[in-house]
Amino acid sequence: MEDFFKILFYSSLSGIAVLIGGFLGTKKIPNKVRAFILTFGSGILLSILAYSLMHEAYKNSGPVLTSFSFLFGGFFFFEVERLLEKMFSSGTGIILGTALDDLPEALSMGIGFATESGTLGMVLAVSIFLHNIPEGISSSNELISEGHVSPKTAILLAFGIAVLNPISALTGYYLLHGLDQAIIGLIMAFSGGSILFMTGTDMIPKAQKIGHKSANFGLLFGFLTAFLISRIFR
Repeated sequence: MEDFFKILFYSSLSGIAVLIGGFLGTKKIPNKVRAFILTFGSGILLSILAYSLMHEAYKNSGPVLTSFSFLFGGFFFFEVERLLEKMFSSGTGIILGTALDDLPEALSMGIGFATESGTLGMVLAVSIFLHNIPEGISSSNELISEGHVSPKTAILLAFGIAVLNPISALTGYYLLHGLDQAIIGLIMAFSGGSILFMTGTDMIPKAQKIGHKSANFGLLFGFLTAFLISRIFR
């Protein structure tokens, strides 16, 4: 029961970050600032992958299985996003895509708590909290400008995605807790591949499109922030 409340607390904080970002995304934010926020969030995710998620996956599953699962995660999300673009209108596609982008992050948080030490869950929770604010800003802004929804609807959708965070994290934990560590490593690598694909095809290109080259400093600050968090919690 103690684990339940710990995961619920940290994953709910990450969900609240989506809601905060969703609210800020309904406001007029200069493109240069938005671009920096996006690259900051991207830097956080890249650091999580390099120093936390993939490190743990490799330790549990070894080089071959980790590599296969990582590549399969990216390919899987490539196919899912392609299908979403074909099957749904822009507004619905953006909503589903946003929820889909958030899912592997929240699941990986629960998986992190399911590892032997559980410290990875703490690292992911804090890092994902920092990332979810820029992600929420970007999603809400895109929903309003391209999906043609009202600011109120964008905030309500952000609330729905925020609620998914603890549900996904708890699901990840209880489905995987007690499983062989090699299997947990495979799922971590799959999540890592999907997160990296999303970062490289969504957040960074958006930042490059709306911002200046100087926005890339956000990558540095985001990467460094998540790296320091991963060292502090070890």
